[in-house]
Amino acid sequence: MAISRPIVVAIRVAPPVLLWELSMPRVSNISRRRRSAKTDGSADYAAKRAELLRIAAKLFKEQGFQATRLIDIAREAGLDRATVYYYVGSKEELFQETVEGVLDSNMAAARALLADESLRSFDRLHTIFVRLMVSYEENYPATFVYIQEQMHHIAAEETVWAREILKKTRAFHQLLLGFITGAIEEGDLRSDIAARLIENALFGALNWTHRWFVPGRGMSGQQIAEAFWSIFSEGMGPKSRTSSKGRHSAVLPAPMDLLAGGR
Repeated sequence: MAISRPIVVAIRVAPPVLLWELSMPRVSNISRRRRSAKTDGSADYAAKRAELLRIAAKLFKEQGFQATRLIDIAREAGLDRATVYYYVGSKEELFQETVEGVLDSNMAAARALLADESLRSFDRLHTIFVRLMVSYEENYPATFVYIQEQMHHIAAEETVWAREILKKTRAFHQLLLGFITGAIEEGDLRSDIAARLIENALFGALNWTHRWFVPGRGMSGQQIAEAFWSIFSEGMGPKSRTSSKGRHSAVLPAPMDLLAGGR
């Protein structure tokens, strides 16, 4: 009598589905839609992102970066939590995009000045100094949030973005130091003071404006920068005394006019 072999049936058991896994396709889909919309470049989409950038900067300034939540930004823009993720992935993304854009713009302006061989280093320094304060005003309050709250945080971060920002910031400072060193070598600035100290004194004055400057109240960004520059280049003595000091009392080209040619 033949003995039949046992029939073995393989049963595939599906792994348990965890609750957090149920949300993954939805979140991933939102991320894909956001990337696709940014790539497509829709005018409406770009306008809404720009609005979110402005609102985020305002709340960061008023409440502080750490205290501001993405849902706060969404509510201020009249969006629900799900919709805001279609436009931005996090509050950090909003902050980073604003800061990097301003830094890139100022870097381009400094390089354009460096490439203009008709300018003296003193003129380049004057122009970029005013340009920086104007950019603070144009991008208010996002750049001030970076200055007052985030600079030391970024320096301590190990993210790719933080490293890139630090790299760009150092490159920008090297351009500024080059303008200062050039002005010293060309006889337009004192040679008995270190270039780094001159940079700290001059541009530190601009950075401190985050404590008190508000666009539309009193002097404009350009007027403030020009007043600071006058103190730096001519001192606080009366005009009759500083007029005998030569080049520093000369009428310089308007800084924004110098940059206009590169726009």
